[in-house]
Amino acid sequence: MKIITKKIPTDFFEKVDIVELVSEFVQLKRVGSQYRGLCPFHNDRNPSFYVSPIGVYHCFGCGESGNAIKFIMKIKGCDYWEAVEYIARKFNIKLEEIEDENNDFYKLLEYASEFYVNNLKKNENVLNYLKSRNLDERSIIKFKIGYADESNNVLKFLIDKGFGLDMIFKLGLAYKDFKGDIKPFFTNRIMFPIFSVNGNVIVGFSGRSLDNTEPKYKNSQDSKIFKKSQVIYGFNFARSAIVKNKYAIIVEGFFDVIALHQVGYENTISLMGTSISEYQAKMLKKYIDKVYLFFDNDESGKKAIIRNLVNILNAGLIPYIVVTDTNKDPDEIAFEGGLDNYLRNPYNINDYFMLLYNNAKGVEERMMLIKNFRDVFSQVKLDIGNIIIDELRPILDELDKKLKIKIALKEISNIQFNDEVYALWNVYKNEELRSILDELDENVFYSQLAKYLYKAIKNGILNDEENLNIISKLEFSNKEMSEHSINEFIRKWRERKAKNLRNLEELIRLKRRL
Repeated sequence: MKIITKKIPTDFFEKVDIVELVSEFVQLKRVGSQYRGLCPFHNDRNPSFYVSPIGVYHCFGCGESGNAIKFIMKIKGCDYWEAVEYIARKFNIKLEEIEDENNDFYKLLEYASEFYVNNLKKNENVLNYLKSRNLDERSIIKFKIGYADESNNVLKFLIDKGFGLDMIFKLGLAYKDFKGDIKPFFTNRIMFPIFSVNGNVIVGFSGRSLDNTEPKYKNSQDSKIFKKSQVIYGFNFARSAIVKNKYAIIVEGFFDVIALHQVGYENTISLMGTSISEYQAKMLKKYIDKVYLFFDNDESGKKAIIRNLVNILNAGLIPYIVVTDTNKDPDEIAFEGGLDNYLRNPYNINDYFMLLYNNAKGVEERMMLIKNFRDVFSQVKLDIGNIIIDELRPILDELDKKLKIKIALKEISNIQFNDEVYALWNVYKNEELRSILDELDENVFYSQLAKYLYKAIKNGILNDEENLNIISKLEFSNKEMSEHSINEFIRKWRERKAKNLRNLEELIRLKRRL
């Protein structure tokens, strides 16, 4: 196996007529020095897609923009080099061919995969386990699933093929234990090969434990050809379906990916873990504008969804969340035939937040939820990302305000009402005296509860649910105050108001002199 890479000549873009290229897919009309048409990347009714002869395009409707290569990647759902080759063929541009310097690494991993696949065929128990997970033979072959036993045979196999231990160590297929003995990195694990984005080569492995050994999944170490944050499991099989469906389904586990592919949702992919990196999000944005997050319906799954919103929004992707009413994993739901309803009705960010908020237990949990979403929003830098979440910001503010009131009420609920509170309540209930409250402000009151009660009266929220506890206690406390005592409080409040005004006027005069 020999992988050939190609080099773009320095005059590549000078030989590309982007107007001619785009005209294959979009009907363009000249407008001044530019060309305009209906955008092929969104439901464009009024032409908002512009192409400039200098080599770029931009849509003023959806914000999509780029050069000739990006246009072909987006419109045809291909990777970077496939787009380059397409353009090169169209404009008769010769690309220089170079043998990939990592060919030996790719060969080694291909042989390792071959060993694991053949090893699986010899292990009936492991095959039965895969069948118990409802994987059929076609899926096992398609995804090149294999098995690593507890022997050193894989290392012997690779050495027999001519590969040195140094290279085997570099790719993380072997290590030295504390005694200095050489051991295979993967043992007693189902082996999932990780393919390059275009699917041409294997760049690493992930092994799933069969005997409850932790970690449950063990990944190849980062190497010259494998970066955990830059690969997406199943993308090579899913890319065309992702482009066709205009969204990707992101699940947690490899079994979930394979199961969804097996039942027809071939636009399903998985991360190497539960976090989408900035690189991965931007890579997906080259092909689509929407992602569906279909994580396990547990606390760790919910936290992962919130955590992933930052990179998703900053890449310009629109996130939707698939919520189920069961604790079963996506692969179980897929094989039971219940996927369609969930995938047809995903939650947007607003609805998902409100779902979590309504299901939260207690004020503290809701406050933490608001904080977590605010932390996410504070890290969103892309304009389109902020547009997506702008509708939720005031909702968070309003709910935060109400929760803080509840917390304040909880803190003062055990405080005994003092005479100032009773006096204020009596003034409010007396229609002849009530107008006096318009003269005052909260700073004339000493007691925190009186300040709170005054603000509730002024803001018209006295009868809100949060305040009913205080109001009912005041109403039924039977605290009697003489007219003289009430008038004394009114006199003190007015004196404090006047004093505050004098102090303010003095401060203003002082500032003017300065």
